[in-house]
Amino acid sequence: MIRRILDFVFILLFVWVCMILGLWIIDRVIVPMDLPGMANSYLSAVLKVGISAFLVLMWLWIWREIVKRSFWHAMKTQ
Repeated sequence: MIRRILDFVFILLFVWVCMILGLWIIDRVIVPMDLPGMANSYLSAVLKVGISAFLVLMWLWIWREIVKRSFWHAMKTQ
């Protein structure tokens, strides 16, 4: 019982830390990024949104994989 609770807490902590780190990367790196050769500011904005969306989707995929593995590990040990 305690093991399952600890697994859940570790998953939540990992997800929150990754989310805060990802938001920091978007805020400090991607938003102020100056793309050379981009005369059109709309194209630059779309590219920044695309990069940010890719980071968010990667975060969600990693979260899904961790939860899936944790779930099946809990099912096997039960």
